[in-house]
Amino acid sequence: MQKQAGMLDRVILPTRIIVNRVELTPTALAQVLQSGEISPGGSPVCELEAGGQVLARGRVVKRRGTYWFEVTECAEEGRK
Repeated sequence: MQKQAGMLDRVILPTRIIVNRVELTPTALAQVLQSGEISPGGSPVCELEAGGQVLARGRVVKRRGTYWFEVTECAEEGRK
């Protein structure tokens, strides 16, 4: 049985991985601009975003020479 092309087969959403999204106070932002670097500390937390919505959180890992997004938490429905 051959699969028919459906609408979801043609949907393309802009997708990106955001590494270490942080919120800064005005004072912290001024320090970042002055020093030219930011180090939020801890292990990097990444977010997988598609169509402007966060779908999952996780980390980028390297396996057999290729980088992958490893999901550690799925975003809740209705939550951004």
